[in-house]
Formats: sequence, structure tokens, C-alpha cells
Amino acid sequence: MIGILTHIISGRDNLKDMFIAHRQQIFWLIEPEAKPSKQIIAGGFILPDGQVAIVRIFPHPSHATFPSWASFQELQNQRGRKLIFGQNSLDNYQLQSFQLVRDEDITGISGIGVVAVGCYFQMYPQHISPDCANIAVMQWLTEPKSTAWYPQGWEQIKLIHGHKGKTKIVID
Repeated sequence: MIGILTHIISGRDNLKDMFIAHRQQIFWLIEPEAKPSKQIIAGGFILPDGQVAIVRIFPHPSHATFPSWASFQELQNQRGRKLIFGQNSLDNYQLQSFQLVRDEDITGISGIGVVAVGCYFQMYPQHISPDCANIAVMQWLTEPKSTAWYPQGWEQIKLIHGHKGKTKIVID
């Protein structure tokens, strides 16, 4: 990832400067009071518009998008959780940010170059969270802007947006 920051934060730290410096950041949500094997409860990604996308691992697998960093941080502070930034993999889990790069715009809508960014969540212990294994979130940078979840990950993004090789996924 470009500009990797490794930083552990708690509810008392001020993240405004770090957030402004690197908006598209991956992180892990940690439940410090849980058993060691269940402390990593979610992986997350801060989207370009400030929304926060997470894939929850424990206790109930799911994915969600929070409207803002402030709303997400407030909830986590209330629950005493910690965030770890800048590590693409932790235990058997992998987060990978990416860009959707279009060489030719066959629809005339999104343009060429970097047209979207996202994060691929690869959760290896699929017996733990089969509903969240290999899922991706992506946000369009061009109008009309939108955010979408892709339950089949990169393969689904390539199928829908690849335009037979005219658009590619570039890993950060």
C-alpha cells in the first residue's frame, strides 16, 4: 500500500491529522477483552468520501458501511475497541486495497485512468466466516459516485467492470 502507516490507536487518540493525510486506509478492529483467537473482529477500509467499510468476522459474519469516520470511531470508543492501521495481513486474514484503472471508456461515463478504489477482504478461515470470505468493496471516483459490495470479490468486479480487459484491477 502507498504510504503505509503502522499505528495502534485507542479512543483517546486524535486521528484527525492521520485521517486527512491518508483517507484510503486499511485497518483491523480489535476486541481486547476477547479470547486471543477471537480478538480480530473485523477488517476495515476508509473510502475516499470518508465512509468506513468493514467486514466483520466475529461474533456474526457480516459487512457494513458506516456514513463517516466520526460515527464509526464513536461506536468503537464506546465499546473499548482498538484499531490497528497499516498491516495488510493479521493472523489468517488479508486486506488489500486496489484501484480500478480504465484504459478505454467504452460506456462514456467513467472516463479513463483511476476511476474507482476499493478493498479486497480475504478471510482464510472460511469455516469461521463463510459469508465474508473473499468479499470486496469499491467506490467510484467519477460521477455518478457510488459504493458497492461485491460478495464474489475481484472476480465479480472483473466480470462486471472489466470490459474484456479494457479495465484492470491494480493492487496498491
